[in-house]
Amino acid sequence: MKENKEKQNFDLEKEIKKLKEELEKCKKEKEEYLEGWRRERADFLNYQKLQKEILEKEKKEQVNKLIKDLLRVLDSLDLAIENLKDKNQDFLKGLVLIRSQFFEVLKEYGLKELEVLGKKFDPFYCEAILEEESDKEPGTVIEVIEKGYQIGEEVLRPAKVKVAK
Repeated sequence: MKENKEKQNFDLEKEIKKLKEELEKCKKEKEEYLEGWRRERADFLNYQKLQKEILEKEKKEQVNKLIKDLLRVLDSLDLAIENLKDKNQDFLKGLVLIRSQFFEVLKEYGLKELEVLGKKFDPFYCEAILEEESDKEPGTVIEVIEKGYQIGEEVLRPAKVKVAK
């Protein structure tokens, strides 16, 4: 009987040792799986952030492209207004109102007209088309031939200008 009891204790200790080893193995696997899940989760969050940035950039580029295209319409309105001065005043007032409304819509998207007249020529904002003798300081913008525009810090179209010699 004593022998039987010792054998049972030995088998029990052996079984406990085996269970502890399995438990340790399961803990290690759990940590590996958990760490793998954490890495994948972080990768997924980074992917989502990158995709959001890409979509925002694409949206901004598309809006800017549309506004660049619409600037031709704005230029045509400005040209029509300039050519109608001192002619049909009622028609001119209507055209000025339409131009104003059109520009207000574009301003809602962040469009700003570059203010370069009378300022020092800056090649980032201006494109010099002509140089002319003037009583102004050399390098000063003396006439805007075609208006320039920007959205935020991005110049959509530089102003085409005449510069003092």
